[in-house]
Amino acid sequence: MIRFTLRRKFILAFVGLALLFAATFGTLALYRLREALTGQVQIRAKVVAEELARESSRFLATPEGQTETPQSSRLTRRLVAGTVLYAQIIKDGRVRFTDGQDWLATPTEGRLTQPFVMVRRVTPAGAGYLDLFRAIPEYTLERQTYVRVGFPLTEVDAAIRAERPRIALASLLMAAAGIGAAFVLQRAIVDPVYRMIRGIRDLRRGDYSARVTMRTTDELRRLADEFNAMADAIQARDAELARVNEALQRANRIKDEFSAAMSHELKTPLHAIRAYAQLLLEGIDGPLAEAQRRDVEAILAAGDHLHHLIEGILRYSALEAGALEPRIADVDAAAVIEQARKNVAHLARSKGLPIETRAADNLVVRADETMLRQILINLLHNAIKYTTQGEITLTTSAQNAHVLFSVTDTGQGIPPGHEHDVFEPFRRAGDPSRREVDGIGLGLAVAKRYVEQQGGRIWFEPADGGGTTFHFTLPAGTRP
Repeated sequence: MIRFTLRRKFILAFVGLALLFAATFGTLALYRLREALTGQVQIRAKVVAEELARESSRFLATPEGQTETPQSSRLTRRLVAGTVLYAQIIKDGRVRFTDGQDWLATPTEGRLTQPFVMVRRVTPAGAGYLDLFRAIPEYTLERQTYVRVGFPLTEVDAAIRAERPRIALASLLMAAAGIGAAFVLQRAIVDPVYRMIRGIRDLRRGDYSARVTMRTTDELRRLADEFNAMADAIQARDAELARVNEALQRANRIKDEFSAAMSHELKTPLHAIRAYAQLLLEGIDGPLAEAQRRDVEAILAAGDHLHHLIEGILRYSALEAGALEPRIADVDAAAVIEQARKNVAHLARSKGLPIETRAADNLVVRADETMLRQILINLLHNAIKYTTQGEITLTTSAQNAHVLFSVTDTGQGIPPGHEHDVFEPFRRAGDPSRREVDGIGLGLAVAKRYVEQQGGRIWFEPADGGGTTFHFTLPAGTRP
């Protein structure tokens, strides 16, 4: 389908109107010229008919006899000169005299009802002429006594033929002027519109210095001024946003540096607390009473939880800084699943939740082994936190050149309206003022970033019977 630009539409419309106007002018000019010339001929023809009607009374027989013949009158001279095509004298409805091209005087239908009648006719050759009927004044209309004269329109046709080239030339000049005006006006009207389009396109592409210059003083100038004012406002706001963004990035870097530094500083005493707690549980310094053992296990569990939080902060800080790049290799999916299960087994046992794994045999995935293990640990840890009873299930299966991992819990599920908060850092689904479950909201954010860095996809859906199932896919590998 042909698409016309605004410039082409404007030019075509204006040229079409110019051609239509020129054609209309030429047609009307010829029509008016013909009517004017025909009107002049009609006046002369009427004068001739009146004159012949007066003369014809002498050629009609009277009680005293006919004194003259038509051959001796001006009627004959007009016929010879070609002023009239034919002439007839009719008395009492019968032709008493005829001369000239009387074959053009076809019989008429009906009676003459008016003193003067003029009819325009055309010869078989296509030439126009006037057929005039004029009652002889000495006789009433009831006697049907009149003259009939054929008056040629050859002068009119000759004049039209002579004037037609001039009228055609005038029409062509008018059309050419209209076409020239179309190109001039399109530069004055359409070009400013295209300048506006270019300015808007540059502004959309991010060039906030784009401006439009108009030399006119009409509405297009006002439109350009409004556009330039809008561009000035956008440029000023962009500069302000750039300053704010730079300040936010600087604050974010400071925050990340502070988080990383504090996490590293916290890890040193935390390692010592966990190590001494493990030594006490192993009985290195002597046996512990049952109450003492429970207290030390609580200390160790709290240390493990704090260690998990610190590791999450460190990993997310590394992701934000772009310091972590996956090392892709063929990884045994079942082995990594077992490592992740063992890592969270202590937390699951403390809540009385079994972890069931159903991994397909011989599945190999193209992934960074450390990142894959951390993804599974984070998903399992999240499932354990939000589940009070039931079980946790981890399954894998092959799916169209990918490996599908699924972690299902029987917990409380994700409240409606919080679906978009699940993978956001430092965001947790549900009421933020309620802290039934510990955590800072980084586990799923880190898991999502790790999955996407390895060319995979992660999502979640409600589980059958309650709870939530998190899925993620990674490219399948080949077993050596």
